[in-house]
Amino acid sequence: MKKLVLLLLPGVMVFCLCTLAAVDTQSDPQGGKTFPETEGILQLGKGNFNRALKKHKQLLVHFYTPLTSEGHRVAAAFESAAAELQGSEVKLAVIDVKKEKDLVKKLNVTGQPTIRLYLSGDIKNPAPCPVPQSSASILIWLQRRVGSPADLIVDIDQLEATEELTVVGFFKELNHEYVQVFYAAAIDLPDIRFVVMQSDELINKYSVTQDVLLLRKSQRIQAYKMKPETSKEDLIVFISIYQMDPVTEYNGQ
Repeated sequence: MKKLVLLLLPGVMVFCLCTLAAVDTQSDPQGGKTFPETEGILQLGKGNFNRALKKHKQLLVHFYTPLTSEGHRVAAAFESAAAELQGSEVKLAVIDVKKEKDLVKKLNVTGQPTIRLYLSGDIKNPAPCPVPQSSASILIWLQRRVGSPADLIVDIDQLEATEELTVVGFFKELNHEYVQVFYAAAIDLPDIRFVVMQSDELINKYSVTQDVLLLRKSQRIQAYKMKPETSKEDLIVFISIYQMDPVTEYNGQ
């Protein structure tokens, strides 16, 4: 019997070490406790959400339902984005809505997947993040949130002929209210390329001013005339209609 116990001990030790290595932890200097972490993403729940909120200046949380295709896609985008954001002020985290029903109810989360950015420990006013198509969507959304319309200015030679839809705003003055509406739409549509043109050459070429053009392969698809009453939502609806391909496979969405 003693020999059997001695033989089992090394195996038990190896199992324990493997189990501990499977989930990384992040130490919390304030409370001396640790956060479970996988692939650079915090695994949060009712017991540690508030601590994580206080610790991280920007906490981007994915509320997900396991075993769903969209949940897996967003999770993959989160993993790639987490690698890109290492060392930044932004920390990514996930909450399983099936396991954390009380927390989800307290945070008033409805519908999945839901993604929220909590800033400076403010639990009441998170910024809703659009459901990303890829990790690039997350990075662009974060970048545009803290940027300005000036970041979208490009030269004529940068307006490449591309298959993807490009939303071009022609604005001579960046302090106009139209530009703020345009940039607000750009934040909410991180999967679409937005640019601002101030080139007189292009303004004359397309005969536009204070307008938004949709281009594909540098060809004009449709124009939208900005008006004082134009809202961000109006512009997003217009862009979304023409974002779809002429022939689009029906998928229930």
